[in-house]
Amino acid sequence: MTRLRSSAALLAMLAITGFGAWSMDALTTPAVAATITKAAILEDPVAPKIAAKGYDITIVQFADYNCAYCRRMHSVVAALIASDPKIRLVYRDWPIFGPVSVDVARAAIASQWQGKHEAFNAALYAGAGKLDSPAIRMAANRAGVNWPRLQADLVKHRAEIDGLLARTAEQAPAIGLQGTPAFIIGAYLVPGAIDLATLRKAVAEARRNPNGPAKAR
Repeated sequence: MTRLRSSAALLAMLAITGFGAWSMDALTTPAVAATITKAAILEDPVAPKIAAKGYDITIVQFADYNCAYCRRMHSVVAALIASDPKIRLVYRDWPIFGPVSVDVARAAIASQWQGKHEAFNAALYAGAGKLDSPAIRMAANRAGVNWPRLQADLVKHRAEIDGLLARTAEQAPAIGLQGTPAFIIGAYLVPGAIDLATLRKAVAEARRNPNGPAKAR
C-alpha cells in the first residue's frame, strides 16, 4: 500500500521527476521488454475500460480493492472522470493483499460480461473496511449484478481473467511500481494516492507533453 501524499509534497516531487515519466527503457531484459509493451499495458483486451467518445488521454489505474488508499482514490478518480469528458480509464486490478483481494478482482473483472463493471467497482469501494466474501456478495446486490451469471462467467472466462491478473502482476513491477494505488497518465507514471487538484494537474501536464518531458541533453 502506498501512503497518501500531500498535494504540495507530490507536486514538488513531480516538478523534479517530470511526473515520473515512464519508459520501456527501464525494463530489465530484452525478453521482458519484448512482452511488456505500452500497448500490452494500455490496450489489454480483457482489462475493463470506460471511454468517452473522442477521448484524448488514457489513464491506467493499478489498484487492489482491499487497499485503503485505493478506496480513497476511487472518489477522486470518479470526480475527475465526471468533470473531464476526454478521459479513457483502464482498470488493471493488482491484488497484492492476499487471496481475498484476488477473489474480489476476479469477480470485478467477470462483471464486465454482464455490463456491470462500473457499478460493481463503485459498490466494492463504497464499503468501509476490508472486503470478505459476504461483503462482495452485498456489493454485487447493490450494483444489480446477476450473481448466478457472475458465477457462470467466472468459470467461462477463467483463463482470460487469470491471464489478465498474471500479466498485471508481471507488468506492474517491471515498470517500477511497488504498491497500490498507482497510475499511468499519458506518458507519466504517478505512484501513490493524490488529491483531485493534483490529479488534474497531472492530466494537464500529460496533455501538454504527450511524449513526456524533454530529456536533458
